[in-house]
Amino acid sequence: MISVPSASSSAVAARASAGPAAVCQAKPTFAGERGCRRRRSRTAAVVTCLMGTMRGIGRIAPAEPDEFIIVAMLILASAAPRRAELLAAAGFEFEVVPQTVDETPRPGEPAEDYVLRLACEKVRSVRRKSGSIVIGSDTTVLIDGLALGKPRDDQEATDMLKRLSGRTHDVLTGVAVGDDRLLSGIARTAVRFLPLTDDEIAWYVASGEARDKAGAYAIQGLASRFVERIEGSYSNVVGLPIALVYQLLRQLGVAPGRGGRVD
Repeated sequence: MISVPSASSSAVAARASAGPAAVCQAKPTFAGERGCRRRRSRTAAVVTCLMGTMRGIGRIAPAEPDEFIIVAMLILASAAPRRAELLAAAGFEFEVVPQTVDETPRPGEPAEDYVLRLACEKVRSVRRKSGSIVIGSDTTVLIDGLALGKPRDDQEATDMLKRLSGRTHDVLTGVAVGDDRLLSGIARTAVRFLPLTDDEIAWYVASGEARDKAGAYAIQGLASRFVERIEGSYSNVVGLPIALVYQLLRQLGVAPGRGGRVD
């Protein structure tokens, strides 16, 4: 079960990493596990855990220099249910701490820079618990060099869908993960829409699904009928590119297994 603690707006300074950390060669344990005991082998340190809750991140120095264990609590800095659902489906254990940041684009700011900046700001805005790792992300739709964020009203949603009709657009998501370091990356997926009639657009807008969605549609919902094909990550279009999240966590030295548990 995902617990939702009170959010804090206090900023946490995050230092940019000079380079990716070595990939952990041990199996990790996440929040939801307690009573961990360490067991070593020649090639990797393994954690065997019982039931309960463990919080924090700890590196256990092994006998050999390439062996260590990381135990981490993940925090998702987003109120979007679809992002939490994607993380949970991929076997991550985490807490949700929704964050609100100013999403106003800067003058002349490229879409790629915009989504990366907001993802990093969401991570920095979380008051981290000791040893936790925060995940932040932001998504936008790009077409004709124009970034389509969340529509302000139904008319703007209608205009966005008319622009997307019968054409290919890009979905960009910036992802940032941070403990005392901050790593970030961007995912891009090309999405092709079928030609849409005015009646189809009006029906979809009236459903209410277009509200609070970048580009005014949700590929995992009613709008799936409009999508002819995609090239790239599906989870990116939903709102969180899971493979990219996983890659960034591994660069921090965290390589969660299924559910963060060790058999």
